[in-house]
Amino acid sequence: MITVSVSHLWKRYGKTVALQDVSAEINGGSFFCILGEPGAGKTTLLRIIAGLEVPDEGDVFFDGQNVTLVSAQKRNVAMVFQDFALYPHMTVFENIASPLRAIKAEEGKIRERVHEVAAFLKIEHLLDRSPLYISGGEKQRVAIARALVKEPKISLFDEPLVNLDFKIREDMRAQFKLMQKEFNQTIVFATPDPVDAMSMADQVLILHEGKVQQFATVWEAYYRPSNMFVATYLGFPPMNILSGELREEGPHLFFVASGLKVDVTDLPGIREVRERKLLVGIRPEHLLLGDEKGAEISWDGEVLLSEIVGSDTIVHLKVGKDLGLRSFVPGIYRVAVGARVTVNLRRDNIYAFKESGESVIFPGRHESLFNTFKG
Repeated sequence: MITVSVSHLWKRYGKTVALQDVSAEINGGSFFCILGEPGAGKTTLLRIIAGLEVPDEGDVFFDGQNVTLVSAQKRNVAMVFQDFALYPHMTVFENIASPLRAIKAEEGKIRERVHEVAAFLKIEHLLDRSPLYISGGEKQRVAIARALVKEPKISLFDEPLVNLDFKIREDMRAQFKLMQKEFNQTIVFATPDPVDAMSMADQVLILHEGKVQQFATVWEAYYRPSNMFVATYLGFPPMNILSGELREEGPHLFFVASGLKVDVTDLPGIREVRERKLLVGIRPEHLLLGDEKGAEISWDGEVLLSEIVGSDTIVHLKVGKDLGLRSFVPGIYRVAVGARVTVNLRRDNIYAFKESGESVIFPGRHESLFNTFKG
């Protein structure tokens, strides 16, 4: 297990700036996630850590030693690509063994090590097959086995679950966590999927257009997002955003948006917000439908779509004049399109952002959870 540090990395490809002043520290033995949309700079950062790219500026350190100019072959780093990059003319056994053959390991050691990682990943029965005749999930396991077989200091994964179906993705997330524990791996996992980060990562580096948006534990980024991009990206379904303004009416302060009016007089921190125009964030799981005890805010809504996802339901709603919201309902919730429902919200579940996107208010009721999971 090693600690990896990247310090003030910049990388340009012509006029395109892929990374802009990126810094982070990856603790030895941790599961570290790089999260961002396509083009955010995730693959470039992985390739710089692996030694496949040299940054234009900045440094990479392994356990405090500067390896910025050290070749990939000397870093003892394994990288698994999105397309798996298996050799079609070799058997599964030979694919897994190829890194050991490249360093001229003894044949006995090769066989022992291949069978060890194949048994762990439950692919021993595939060793004599061609990669052309195994499933996508099996190819993924073969690619992981090839990465593990030479016992690398660090394993890098570039969007390895993107091309797999829903069920296989779920299984592989569990397998990655088991792998980290079994082989004492430092894992750096790049993904565009927030569910990957939420379910596996200890820490997350969130990138957007090559810039760091937040570097934190997963729970800190979820409960205390640094800006609206992080708040909407980390979580499924994405956070609802209401654009409106603050209005004073006597001793009361209201947030007004698209025909909705919410009394935020007692919202902690609202009096310190100087901007009149404000963006309010509400996570879909905090919008409750029907009669709810303790709900401080209630709106009348029209159902646009009831979308069943696995064993849960995302209800798409229209409230106010033309405001679209999503409510996340655990379980199967069937409701007719056009039906009228009551939409409920607790005031202490509200997030708020400046027009620039900077966070200014976090839900106070989640502070105890945040303090439990942070660090």
